[in-house]
Amino acid sequence: MPYSRVAGYERLAEPKRITEGKAGNAGAFAQLLARHPSLRQLLVHEIKSGAIELVPSGDGTRLTGIKGVIRKFQKRCLELGLTWADYPLNQVDKATRSLGRTVLTILNEQASLLAHAAANRIKPESALRTAVRDASSAFDTVEFDAHKLDLRLKLILGRDPTGREHSVLIERAWLLAVIDVSTRCILGWHMVFGKECNRHDVVEAICSAILPAERPTLSIPSTRLMEAGGFVNAKFEQTRYALFRQIRLDNARAHLSGAALSLMCDTLGAQVDFGPAYSPDDRPFIERFFGTVVQTFSRRLPGAIEPGNSAERNRLLKRIRQSGGNDRLVISASELKELLAMMVWNYNGTPHSSLGGLTPLEAMEHHVLGIGREPTRLRYLPQPLQREPRLLHEPVDCVVHGNVARGQRPHLTYMHVRYTSDQFAKRHDLIGQVVRVHVDPLDLRQVTVVTQRAEVLEPLLASGVWRHQQHSLWLRQQYFAARRAKQLDVLSAEFDPIGDFVAQRKKVARTSKRAATTLAKLEHERSLRAKDVVGGDTLSPPDTQPVLAQWVSGPVRAKQLKIQRGFSR
Repeated sequence: MPYSRVAGYERLAEPKRITEGKAGNAGAFAQLLARHPSLRQLLVHEIKSGAIELVPSGDGTRLTGIKGVIRKFQKRCLELGLTWADYPLNQVDKATRSLGRTVLTILNEQASLLAHAAANRIKPESALRTAVRDASSAFDTVEFDAHKLDLRLKLILGRDPTGREHSVLIERAWLLAVIDVSTRCILGWHMVFGKECNRHDVVEAICSAILPAERPTLSIPSTRLMEAGGFVNAKFEQTRYALFRQIRLDNARAHLSGAALSLMCDTLGAQVDFGPAYSPDDRPFIERFFGTVVQTFSRRLPGAIEPGNSAERNRLLKRIRQSGGNDRLVISASELKELLAMMVWNYNGTPHSSLGGLTPLEAMEHHVLGIGREPTRLRYLPQPLQREPRLLHEPVDCVVHGNVARGQRPHLTYMHVRYTSDQFAKRHDLIGQVVRVHVDPLDLRQVTVVTQRAEVLEPLLASGVWRHQQHSLWLRQQYFAARRAKQLDVLSAEFDPIGDFVAQRKKVARTSKRAATTLAKLEHERSLRAKDVVGGDTLSPPDTQPVLAQWVSGPVRAKQLKIQRGFSR
């Protein structure tokens, strides 16, 4: 092969000292690395440690962090016995250009080092998989992930007689969703307020894909539910309590918790396929759904925060904020819940290009009813779990307390509150034994107990005021944390723990976004179990008026003031 190089250039002469210009020492840096292999090892170590990064620049790439590596390289040369009169220290540029080219050569030769330098921007191994990962039927494989909505949200605390709302800003919300790979149907979803989502939120989202869902009620004008849309387990009775075979998710801490793994593996019998975080290629369907949410939903709402563009974000925030600090155009937490329910409902009824123009519900109908194919054979949740959904949550071991001689009936204590029932109070044989307690993290008014002989007892009720007001595990933890911090008055004549906690958070909500988020989360949790609520106070009235029509028109008439007996002097 004429004029073709079969080997790289190898310099034999000693390097020259160059004080002006850059040419004349071709191959000198490679000669230096051949004489001192520890210098090459230093460059490889710096790449693996993340000191050198490969970032995009225009149509190409560039190295960052190279200056610090140059200083370490020169220090190592002095440690090896080289002086300032030797190459590369005697060069006008200290051979920095040659060092950068050598680093790029090392990266191109070793793909593993290139992955270290490019961090998460390099394609994961899932893009190179040769095995077929497509699901052949419905409920075979699902994907799960969480997405943070870039929205400014508010919580309406109340309204004055003129109709002017009193609201506070809260932290952003999370959307957790489960999508079926074969039909692209959203099987379940869950909304969370706060900086992060925890293991209970993951379990709640997975349970929403299994337990039957109800038709959402919309109170916002000009919003409607598509006739072709719907929730899967509400549209098809055959899919109620149906289980999936495999679930794909990333290595987030909440996904790796014992509660989530116990539910997915032991209770549901599903295989878990963990993949790397921030890798859309490994879970393309759920990431594509989140992309649709961003493009067609969250960025079109008032208060949307445009990522990466500070000037546009500041202009948007200035436009939606009034001079008096009233965020009237920002949607509230209750409105966001309705809009998300409508969005998921309509998404399942929208034609999908990857399904040949069919909607996800139509594709699910073909799989379930066997239209043009064999019907899908589904696994179902066992009957005891269908009757007691609390058993889906991770159990807690508790000791049964009691003393017959002292007249103390059997009871147990969970999260500082005593639980018992008529049946449990007569089971003196359980005193001193360890039982498994299953709780609903969103409603701790009652718990389900399973004995060591696998006997499921009737639900145990909480004692005192904790029995009458709906509250979650998170709320009870927040209350006792505030109590330990001496933020609450526990010596008041009327002991109302939840009411006192809500009142304390309302006082500081205008100056603390975390306190406002606490109120929004509490209101959202109560709405999830609204049909089971018996009594309890109300945080704030539902915001059912349209966003642009929240002003009182016409004359304002004062209401007659009624003073009850006992308040006059």
